[in-house]
Amino acid sequence: MSARRPAMLLSAVALALALSAPAAAPAQDEPETDAGEADDGAPAGGPASARSAAPPMAVPADFGGSLQVVRAPAGAVGAATSSAGGPEIFPDARRVWMTVRDTDPVPIEAARRGGRWLCSGGGCAAQTGDPGQSPVGDQILRSIKLQTPTLPLPLTVWGRLSEDGQRLLDFDPVLLGRRSYRHVCAYRPVAEPARSPSGAPAAPPPERVDACRDGRPEPPPADAGELTLGMQWPKQSEMADFHYLAIVDSCGNARVQPFQRTFTVPVLEVASGACGRPDGKVLRVFPGGGWLRVTAFNLHAPAAGNVVNATYRVTIPPLENLVESNPARLLFPDPLADDLKVDCGPTPIAPPRAEPGSAPPPGSPRPPGPRPPAAAPPAPQTGPPAPQAAAQAPSPAPPRAALPRRAPAVDPSRPGPQPLAHGAVVISPAPLRLGNCRIRLTGQTKHRLVAPLALHVSLTRTDQMRGGAPIELLQDGTWIVTPSSAEFPLPPLADDFDGDARLRLTVYSDPLSPQGKVVLLSDAGRVASSLRSNEPGDPERARRLVGSVAIHSVPLCGEDNFETLEAAGSCFRAYLTVPAMLATLQVTRAPWVEKPLVTRSVLSAVGVALAIDRYDPVERRAFPVAAQVGGFVQTLGEGRVGLLGYVGVAPTVPILGSGGNTTSFGFLAGLGLEYITNEAGPDEGLKPAAFLSAVVQVGQAAPQVSTSGRASFGTYAGE
Repeated sequence: MSARRPAMLLSAVALALALSAPAAAPAQDEPETDAGEADDGAPAGGPASARSAAPPMAVPADFGGSLQVVRAPAGAVGAATSSAGGPEIFPDARRVWMTVRDTDPVPIEAARRGGRWLCSGGGCAAQTGDPGQSPVGDQILRSIKLQTPTLPLPLTVWGRLSEDGQRLLDFDPVLLGRRSYRHVCAYRPVAEPARSPSGAPAAPPPERVDACRDGRPEPPPADAGELTLGMQWPKQSEMADFHYLAIVDSCGNARVQPFQRTFTVPVLEVASGACGRPDGKVLRVFPGGGWLRVTAFNLHAPAAGNVVNATYRVTIPPLENLVESNPARLLFPDPLADDLKVDCGPTPIAPPRAEPGSAPPPGSPRPPGPRPPAAAPPAPQTGPPAPQAAAQAPSPAPPRAALPRRAPAVDPSRPGPQPLAHGAVVISPAPLRLGNCRIRLTGQTKHRLVAPLALHVSLTRTDQMRGGAPIELLQDGTWIVTPSSAEFPLPPLADDFDGDARLRLTVYSDPLSPQGKVVLLSDAGRVASSLRSNEPGDPERARRLVGSVAIHSVPLCGEDNFETLEAAGSCFRAYLTVPAMLATLQVTRAPWVEKPLVTRSVLSAVGVALAIDRYDPVERRAFPVAAQVGGFVQTLGEGRVGLLGYVGVAPTVPILGSGGNTTSFGFLAGLGLEYITNEAGPDEGLKPAAFLSAVVQVGQAAPQVSTSGRASFGTYAGE
């Protein structure tokens, strides 16, 4: 009994181990996993080892159509230890100037100088693709936009599709100014390494690479245009994990920036057609077209598989159209507020021209074209390059030439040309009647106008209506502006103009006029679709107000040229009036000679007088009291007749009409001398007199006559 009990205990333990062994083995082969991390592509009860071991699904990048692809050795995942040999990041680093934006420039410039990077060990190989133009590379360029300080949004000048699927050049920006890029800091080309006596190139000595810092940018003028290329990396190769983009032009300038699938690049249009001296500050494009090289690259890791970089050739279209019968219209900066002026009389003397080689006046816009570099780039060195700070130090500016003599400043307080800056001016009617006035386009930008600019001029009378609308005084307001003909003469005004009038002179842009080949910047965005359409748009609806001025034509008050309301103020005017005395209280005979004689008479005198008052040409209202110098014939009764010459004052508040009408009712008071004759006895002779009369005065300030320096009188010629 005692021997059987241990044996049974051992048998139970063995049986338990046997039963538990099958369950423990699967637990060791299948580790526990979180149900929430199960692969969506595998069944819920599948083995976890199969789900975790499956590689992620990836679409391989395709570099078809590229100009060049650089591949690293298989398994290369870091920087090589040797710095000799290997392809360059750029086709020729000894000629390319480079600027780096929005990323650390030090590792990029160090690798370009021969420092340690993925391909510096010489194991990378470059595979050349199609050296010519490729559709894949050309598709990278999506649009060309223009930005100026006066444009709220960039303007597309190329990139929209026509009905045939072709991209069109909407506007030619050659007439605009160029933005300055002098403040941009760029790395100069890489110097050739020194060679050992055996002839083999020696390893370049280690050097320090300093980050390039930009200077202070110049404030751009209003017409400075900046062209921006909108690009998109090919979709077929977008799965590659690139870190940098390098864009190189045909002139030896490069721009490096972080890799993005869609990106923009500022460029400078070189109107002269030549590259000039490269400086790396901005890429160059040409009116006749060209090309860029766009390279996506990495420095220390392959992007896709063993691909280090890929280069595409991108065609830049011509920015001018000299082939088609209806080419793209030229963009032109908007006139400034003082560029459009209305003037009467002879043309003012132009300022003397500057001598050849002299500098332009301070503040004058620079003509279009590339700016000359501030300093010539240093020549390549045979030894180690100098520190970057010394390389970027600007050279001293050349001495400035003597400034040309400038025309004397025009006195703004005197009548003369006035800008169409939406203000108000005063003038006498005579120059408008004779057609001696004109509108002129002035300013430095006018000399860039190599093609006709269409404007529309309107002159309306606003104080009278016809059919509920202002009266248009110009039959044809088309104005085609060229550098040799930048004036619009206002025709003589006869119909619907009586001198005492309120006029509004307006100038509109006319971008859809078939006679114009230039579009102002502010109109380009609105009329782009109409210019590309085969159906003509409505020219009147496309017009935009550019300048205007309200003209107050003032009889007997305005000058022969325009003057502002502030300069004109209220003026003195003189006119003839006929006073008729309704009742008169008059004192004659001096009291120290004899007793005063008081004469009371009704409807007994009539005369003529020269009235002088102060007139407000804007309110069209005179001062309520006018001074008079005149005389009248008076019937004194008992056969006596008096001839009285006087100086007095009288009211000017009109009771009929307005403007030049001076018919009024009131009192006339004055002092004078009176000669009294007598039919029944001897003449009483010359005696002093003072009088106060209730009068009705009938007068009219003739609107067609001006008294500014040449006094004359006439009759009212109104309707």
